[in-house]
Amino acid sequence: MKSTFSPRLFLKTWIASYIVVYAFPSPFNFIPFLHEILLKYIVAVRDEITTVIARLVLGQPDFKKPQMNGSGDTTFNYLELISFPLIALLLTILVLIIFRKKPWISKLFSWSIIYARYYVGLILISYGVAKFMIGQFPSPGIYTLEQTFGESSPMGLAWRFFGYSDTYKIFMGLSEVSAGLLLLFRRTAVLGALMSVAVTTNIVLVNFSFDVPVKLMSSHLLFFSLLILLPSLKVLLDFFILQKPTRLYTPGIVWKTRAQRKLWIAGKLIFAVLLPLMLISGHFLSQTMRARKLNQWEGAYTFSQNNLPDSAGVYWTNVMIDQNSMNVKTSGKNDHYYTIEDFNEEGEIYFVRSANQEDPYFLKILENSVGEYQLLVTLGEQQMDITATRKKKSDYLLMNRGFNWINEYPFNR
Repeated sequence: MKSTFSPRLFLKTWIASYIVVYAFPSPFNFIPFLHEILLKYIVAVRDEITTVIARLVLGQPDFKKPQMNGSGDTTFNYLELISFPLIALLLTILVLIIFRKKPWISKLFSWSIIYARYYVGLILISYGVAKFMIGQFPSPGIYTLEQTFGESSPMGLAWRFFGYSDTYKIFMGLSEVSAGLLLLFRRTAVLGALMSVAVTTNIVLVNFSFDVPVKLMSSHLLFFSLLILLPSLKVLLDFFILQKPTRLYTPGIVWKTRAQRKLWIAGKLIFAVLLPLMLISGHFLSQTMRARKLNQWEGAYTFSQNNLPDSAGVYWTNVMIDQNSMNVKTSGKNDHYYTIEDFNEEGEIYFVRSANQEDPYFLKILENSVGEYQLLVTLGEQQMDITATRKKKSDYLLMNRGFNWINEYPFNR
């Protein structure tokens, strides 16, 4: 059979290989046991190639891949922008040499677009569902309400903005879930890609504008969304810009045998039905761990009189209780953070400085007849009796302003 090689085929195969190299092992890593049996070894080889390149580029022979810490924009991630195209290039050369006369070579790009659809779709569904739950954008807590804008990081400012409004979080979640679900099915893939481009463009702009360390991943989501639209670009141009009569055609895969078709249907059920349901149920199950017992004593307590100093002669000046954590500010302008292990309706709170602390500290909160609070604190052998005023969440303007249909004047203080 005659070779099908051409520069265009080479470029499309390279792009297809890059999609696979970048997105892998998702979404296969959601399949039980497959990651431990096989996928982690393939990922380890990919990471080792990146590590070798990083050591050469940085001149650091001891450079290692960092542990997961929530940032997708580490030095290692940026060096993947060098290693992944090189790995994809190597795969392209090998595939075109070994299988250059196979007819399916010309279909690799189309298959990679299907893979990109599932990759982007499942990620958007996962992030979208998270918007409806406790986690990504929490509602402002006492610490946040006491913090000034000037003390916030750009990312912290954006997270507080998004976390304030449940309505806006629901809108973002619906947009991401809708785009993700539409991408999972051939007949709605173009509509899903159009929505995904809009959604991921906004995500990319937020990440770059507010220094959110997911810039590389979100940029790839946008890039893959554009690639999904690429085969339909002419039709979209004719319809939206040139206003020509046209038809959107999304051909399916023609299978030669019944076994192939059954295998495809099984895969479709797994990746378009089962995995989304697993992601959604996983988020719901995580809420039992994230949900915290309501602490009726939370608030910012400001001391109205001096209290006994500690061994360094430093006074407590303010205590902030926010669900299961406590922050103490001192006259030395230091912050001390504690974890609340237990509390009850009588105002008895047990807290520790570190996880390995055996005997917790004790705080007793009493409200007097004039609306002030008495805090009885036991820190080991030291005891303090403090009179304080309390500011609850409902006392902050941000939390009690609410929504107003009618505004005779702008209220934008």
